[in-house]
Amino acid sequence: MSIAVIGAMGITFVGCSTRTASYDDAIALGAPPFAAEPSSPEESEQLDALVLRDTDGLAAPGPNANPALVDQALAAVQSEFPGTDRISDLYFDDQNVWMTIIDPQSPSRERSIYWSEGNGLYVGDPEFMEDDTTFPVSDVHPDAIAALVNGLADRYPTLQISMPRLSTQLSYDLGLSWRMELVDARGDLAIIFADLDGTVTVVDQEQD
Repeated sequence: MSIAVIGAMGITFVGCSTRTASYDDAIALGAPPFAAEPSSPEESEQLDALVLRDTDGLAAPGPNANPALVDQALAAVQSEFPGTDRISDLYFDDQNVWMTIIDPQSPSRERSIYWSEGNGLYVGDPEFMEDDTTFPVSDVHPDAIAALVNGLADRYPTLQISMPRLSTQLSYDLGLSWRMELVDARGDLAIIFADLDGTVTVVDQEQD
């Protein structure tokens, strides 16, 4: 039904009415309510679904991934390959960062990247790029992923935040998202997904 028809019907209804409208009858429609944005990523409402297990006082099984490495690795790539604006499959642990870039010599080839603070930058040999799964480097917000990982570490000191990964192939229908594993002393606990700004969107946990 067109807007014009709806408007005409409204005029007809008013004309036929014998009731006098008052100011009190006019109810302003407010904006639909939305959940308030968390003040910090670790306060995302989705994390309320995470259920911790009894580990009898055992500590996290290993060190958390270090998000401070991401910015350094991206800077090293820019230094070696100025103008790099697309990457794929970015992930990191407590010492290393991995990613893939388009080969500057050919848009149909890709090169794997490995960087660590101790060893610097390693660039793999060119390979044919079967599928373009790259995303803009500008989609990577080091401050946001740092706030999320560090916030999770503060909120869940008995968990290891393992291998945060930004990949179109692992984002499913969520749009480009960070994926990371939460591990306790008994093993894998949950997988969480987060938006580029660090807000947790999904907690995937199998209940015992």
